[in-house]
Amino acid sequence: MLKLLGFFDDFGYSGEVAAGPLAAQAQASGEHDEAKIMEYLDVGHRLTHPMEAGVDVLTGEVHRHTSGCSPLVTDGMWVWRADFAHYLEAYHVPLPADFVARVRELRPQMPDLVCANFAPVFNEVLLGFGWTHEGPWDTESLLHPKPRTVLTRAEFVPKVRQERPAGAWGKAPRKPRRDKKHGF
Repeated sequence: MLKLLGFFDDFGYSGEVAAGPLAAQAQASGEHDEAKIMEYLDVGHRLTHPMEAGVDVLTGEVHRHTSGCSPLVTDGMWVWRADFAHYLEAYHVPLPADFVARVRELRPQMPDLVCANFAPVFNEVLLGFGWTHEGPWDTESLLHPKPRTVLTRAEFVPKVRQERPAGAWGKAPRKPRRDKKHGF
């Protein structure tokens, strides 16, 4: 069985899946090699491909994983949401020791995923999360990790600020209506 990583109550998970409320697990700092761990999380193998957007569940702000935030991702042993790297970076949530040891052992190179070995677990994982519309897992392939396509936070923040300069972003105040009766 795959191990779960970072499925917080705030995302709507409950029972055995939920890891508790995110805010209760936030820390001032994380692992000394947290940036390498985030790179590892960012290049995981996608199990699902929903087309959706989301925001940080605590602040409501966009983040570097806003587009396509909840696909399930795996390294063959662990499963996490695609936006888990954001929550690790922003809130330094604690990580299971065996996950950290695995990433450090792999220096943090995402392993290939042998589909024939993963296929028996695939349906169990997807059904457990309610993903009933995904097709059967391809048992003939060997999946290689794809290059990182998500900006780092250091790259993302200036880009967003450049695209949305400072100032009021709400609707402009509405012009007063003309009152024909009184001529104004």
